[in-house]
Amino acid sequence: MKILAPSRIHISLIDLNGSIGRVDGGLGLALEKPNLEILGKEDEKIVIDCDNEKIRERAYKTAKVILNHIGEKGVYLKILSYFPQHSGLGSGTQLALSIGTLISKIYGYSLDPYEIAKITGRGGTSGIGIGAFKYGGFLIDGGHDFKEKGGFKPSSASKGVKPAPIIFRYDFPWDLVLIIPEGKNVYGKKEVDIFKKYCPVPLEEVRELCHLILMKLMPSILEKNLDDFGEVINRIQYLGFKKVELNLQIEVVKDLISNLQQIAYSGLSSFGPTIYALGNKKEIVSLAKEILDKYDCKGVIIETRANNVGYKLY
Repeated sequence: MKILAPSRIHISLIDLNGSIGRVDGGLGLALEKPNLEILGKEDEKIVIDCDNEKIRERAYKTAKVILNHIGEKGVYLKILSYFPQHSGLGSGTQLALSIGTLISKIYGYSLDPYEIAKITGRGGTSGIGIGAFKYGGFLIDGGHDFKEKGGFKPSSASKGVKPAPIIFRYDFPWDLVLIIPEGKNVYGKKEVDIFKKYCPVPLEEVRELCHLILMKLMPSILEKNLDDFGEVINRIQYLGFKKVELNLQIEVVKDLISNLQQIAYSGLSSFGPTIYALGNKKEIVSLAKEILDKYDCKGVIIETRANNVGYKLY
């Protein structure tokens, strides 16, 4: 049995001010490429076949947690394709949910992705990764009760917090280009410290962000108005916690976004370094290559589109 799961871009957290009693919230999008594909079958012990040591270790830990939960001993997992960790594409959540779903099906159980997220400690800040896995498309989640969350914290430090509810989901109509330069990877204690240092963000920026999302970005998807959607994407980079994430990136990432915004619409996914852009794909690719060359920076450019269905088992 195999599972194919999407990557995702995380456009922005919505409210890291928390003054009305909820915190986090997020918006993002499931992608067809890059993706995660895993082959699985029954085994007497846990065997992970993967050429990437860190992913192999993470997969082993996840498989062990899931197997302990359902009372089974082993599984063979061959990871056929994967995407970079800590790059803004949601690899940790997709790996955990894919392994949990695959093991569940192999042994005849029916664990829901939200149950798997709770078991594996995913989704404590953003609900976009779980929504992207289960539903695909463009998604907005409603965040968490601030008292339950207990503070401004990333998912890695929010174990036991129930995943955020998806409050908007719609098929996404436009193609995208991803640029993944060798930039700054933010995770672990560094990520926790950033939340502590920069939160709460200014309330007026949260209010502007909410206004833009409700009255321009959401209608633009339903009406297939790329210009309105893109104008919001460009503005989001300089508001709230997204402004913090962008300011912490290296110069090539900032330069890519500012220049791409002159010819298209562009933003940073999560903490990055992955950048996404919408518009004329040839122009985007050409400019991205030019800027990467200018900084003598290695990078991967991927032309992709939305995954509007979520994960597939076959």
